[in-house]
Amino acid sequence: MFVITCPHCHAQEGFFLKEQVYGTAEPHFTKEGHYAIENGHIYDSLTHKGGKLAYCRNCQKSIGKSKDLISGLAELEIPD
Repeated sequence: MFVITCPHCHAQEGFFLKEQVYGTAEPHFTKEGHYAIENGHIYDSLTHKGGKLAYCRNCQKSIGKSKDLISGLAELEIPD
């Protein structure tokens, strides 16, 4: 298994992207005014721009190009 390690601080905490997000979201609420659990749709109409560089979650320094690091799998989908 390949583990991404920060070349600066040697952490293996993962990474984040800096993106600009545009659009309109429609969050749903329950009849009691609570944030509804089924709100995944609010991201469907948003446009993302940027995110070309990946940054270490621990030290916030650039660790490489995001296209080279993103696996495309969700955490729950990772095969053994």
